[in-house]
Amino acid sequence: MSSMRIALFGLALCISLTAGKASAGGYEDYCNLPGFAPPLRQTILILDEHHVFPETGSQADSRNFPWRKFIGNLLLADEATLEQNFLPRERVTVLLARKDGAGIRTIFSGCMPFFSVAEKAKAQGSSGFTQSVNTFFGTGQIASAKRSMSLFQSRLGDAVHEALQPSMLSTADLDRKSGGLASSGLVTSLRQGSVVNLAYGLPRIVIYSDMSRFLRNIPVDRSKARQAGFELASNVNLNFKNAEMYVIGMSGNPAAHDALETFFLASHGELVSTGPENMLPSFVSAPVRVARYQGQIQYPDNQFPVRVRLATDQNGTVVESWISVQTSTEQFNPIHGVVTCNPDGECTFTGDDIFAQLWNSGRAQGAEPKFDQSLPFAGARTLSLRFDGNWVRGSISDTLIRFEGVKNYKLEFTAARSKTSLF
Repeated sequence: MSSMRIALFGLALCISLTAGKASAGGYEDYCNLPGFAPPLRQTILILDEHHVFPETGSQADSRNFPWRKFIGNLLLADEATLEQNFLPRERVTVLLARKDGAGIRTIFSGCMPFFSVAEKAKAQGSSGFTQSVNTFFGTGQIASAKRSMSLFQSRLGDAVHEALQPSMLSTADLDRKSGGLASSGLVTSLRQGSVVNLAYGLPRIVIYSDMSRFLRNIPVDRSKARQAGFELASNVNLNFKNAEMYVIGMSGNPAAHDALETFFLASHGELVSTGPENMLPSFVSAPVRVARYQGQIQYPDNQFPVRVRLATDQNGTVVESWISVQTSTEQFNPIHGVVTCNPDGECTFTGDDIFAQLWNSGRAQGAEPKFDQSLPFAGARTLSLRFDGNWVRGSISDTLIRFEGVKNYKLEFTAARSKTSLF
């Protein structure tokens, strides 16, 4: 490796400048590994082409260094860091959102080649002799995975190198004409096709983009900024499939964050954090269990379909979870809280008592809650769930409002677990 490349990327060794012609197929060897369960989550990294500049041969463009370094720190890290931020065999997809609005292009897709601690014990085999032989000769699935990680990262580098060829990048830039989020190259490209394939697991989306550049005219007042985010979302009509969202490369004031928070909420996404380009996000803990339920909820005038996606981490904290009710329009809301089980195996959910107030643009500590039909579930703050085998029985309510015409003034529902549906 040349000294020039070491100077450019330091210890991260981010993305090769002198890689050969890339294999566009990514790295699929660990995506469906016999004898091992598929991961419950996927990670999608969307790179805003506004930050990407063409390169030829070994001539680097310093303007590419920030996002290159971010990708290197995220995906080319040491084994311990990767295992902290990703699930074993988690699919990683790197997408380029074209600045000319022509759509998204897959740069790389592959599954992380490593095992959990418990899986390593299984992979090594029960025989002490077998473990000793594998350790001595560097054979077996564990050693193979270490070699495969080098191949995974090499192919990622090749794919990025190929993506920077001038013929692969846009020449037109919608941002020069619009300046607004709704008509930006980034959002226009995201609208061209589906970003998320739920067959690969619950979606975690990281967007590398200084999205605050579209929000310079957002009001400083936080409630007005949130309302502006809702209005932007109504003009765009994106659907991130109930993803966990992170935005990297953000500058600007807190109002920009507030506007993006409601923009993503109305676009079926939950913004966890925004941050600068030189820091990895603090990811929410990974799901270890996920269940999906479908059933009917009783409204005063009719019954409507209800869907619940409930995922929990190793401590029972609810992550990446949503409820959706299809009336004349869809009402949907993230779920936050904790699932606890007693020794008899009976489990209940305790929510955060905010629930649909997430849609209240005027929410603030100490502020009065808002209740009316403009909010999903009229702004009710309490979601209750009780689990009975493959069934969940729940209700949506609030101590300050009464849903007239239904039992106990609550919106009650029953739903059965579905093992085939994806949402």
